[in-house]
Amino acid sequence: MELIKINHLTVNVAAKKLFEIASLGINSKQKIGLIGNNGVGKTTLMKLIADISNPSEQIKATGSITRLCNWAYVPQLLNAQDKSGGQREKLAISRAIAQLRNAPKALLLLDEPTSNLDFEQQKWLINLIRGLKSSCLIISHDQHFLNQVCDTIWCVKDQRVITFKGTYSEFKRAQEKQAARVQLEYNEQEKHLNQLKASFKRHAKQAGSFSHPKKHISSSDWRSKSLGKVKAANNVARATKNLSRRIEKEAKTLTRPVFRKQITLKNGAAQMKNEAIAPKSKALRLNPQKVVAYHKLLFTIEQEVNLTYQNKLILTGANGVGKSIFLKELFKRKLTGFYHPQLQIGYFTQNIIKLQSDQTVLEAIMKSSIFATSVTMQVLGDLHLWQIRHQKIENLSGGQLVCFNLARILTGKYNLLLLDEPTNFLDLEALAALVDFIAAYPYALIIVSHDRSFIEQLGLPKWMINHQRLSTKVAASKQSSASNDNNLELLKFQRDQLMLNPEASVTKIKQLTAEIEQLQNH
Repeated sequence: MELIKINHLTVNVAAKKLFEIASLGINSKQKIGLIGNNGVGKTTLMKLIADISNPSEQIKATGSITRLCNWAYVPQLLNAQDKSGGQREKLAISRAIAQLRNAPKALLLLDEPTSNLDFEQQKWLINLIRGLKSSCLIISHDQHFLNQVCDTIWCVKDQRVITFKGTYSEFKRAQEKQAARVQLEYNEQEKHLNQLKASFKRHAKQAGSFSHPKKHISSSDWRSKSLGKVKAANNVARATKNLSRRIEKEAKTLTRPVFRKQITLKNGAAQMKNEAIAPKSKALRLNPQKVVAYHKLLFTIEQEVNLTYQNKLILTGANGVGKSIFLKELFKRKLTGFYHPQLQIGYFTQNIIKLQSDQTVLEAIMKSSIFATSVTMQVLGDLHLWQIRHQKIENLSGGQLVCFNLARILTGKYNLLLLDEPTNFLDLEALAALVDFIAAYPYALIIVSHDRSFIEQLGLPKWMINHQRLSTKVAASKQSSASNDNNLELLKFQRDQLMLNPEASVTKIKQLTAEIEQLQNH
């Protein structure tokens, strides 16, 4: 049963076409993931379906959207980087579902619902949507989430909406196969064009041989002796002209496929050598201490924590445990410990502060970048800042400002980056580029993220804040060893007590002895 019907829809923003849809629909129980690069019109499309208009937006839409259902819309929760962000998101989604509970035909519209959710809250949302009988249209850049809940993908690209029945991973594989076919076709066309150009050169050379007399022969004698070759000369000239036309025509239709080059961070590694900082030297060492905020204990660093200039890691933990506070305190150097004299910390946070600057995006980034010009330009392109490179920083929108701040921190004169949820405002292409950047980055990084696919792609070691403790791999190993020692002593005590009891079970004593031996051999 069709819930939404879209026909001949064309959407323009400030007299520029955003996208067009010939025919599209949403059916009962369908779970649709709406994806695409930032700025292509995903939220605009969702708002049009939800019949929400904003007078301040210069949006003009022609065509029709027929709504044959009840619907509820949950917008993206922006600037909610506090401990209650996830709870606020859960509450908004729960209210929307309650609003649709008694509707026989219902559609839930969610814009980036996982941005503020930790892993447990994401699991809650995945199970919730899976169990819903309502249809869903969900804007998301979270690949894991899309794979878990969506059976259909809508991709806004090149001013149209591509539809695909299947999971996001299946859609991605189909797109990769299509890209491979396009590349193969391009290679064949390019090969044929080169053959035509080679043939043209041969014909042009042959035509030239007909038009020039040989040495020591007058022009009149040459023409009289070459009358039989005039026809051949004319044929060659016509063939050359035809080849020229074919080459011009095929060259116009030959379009090189767009693909992203793998990033190489030139200059950065050289700067490290210039500063005489060995990669394995300590960037910082944190003493055991309590981390407190607003007169409340968040967690304890129980063991000494070391970070070298080549360490890259993920900091995980539920919302509210203190991850962002930890990065902030580290940036301000308020945590007690040793900080290398040449340590330069770059700190990215989602909190948007409007910058008053006459500088353009390009001027500001180029002034502070430690990398080669080509690399810096590529980062601007990856974060979709290239098209606004000549725009003044003070005129940037909120989303553009977040991407500018991220680009400024990534390319800046730092050797330790603290990145707090850098993926929230990035589309899927920018996310893939960020993974490449981090893999190639020559310095230390600590990243806070709840994006499972992003974390899996990075494959970095993890620190975790759990049960009010910061656990690193080394610390966790020591804690595990200490726990084993405690268990061993307890089991020995229990066995000794049983051996002193004449009524104790021999089987139980043997069982405890086996457990003791197992721990001793561990």
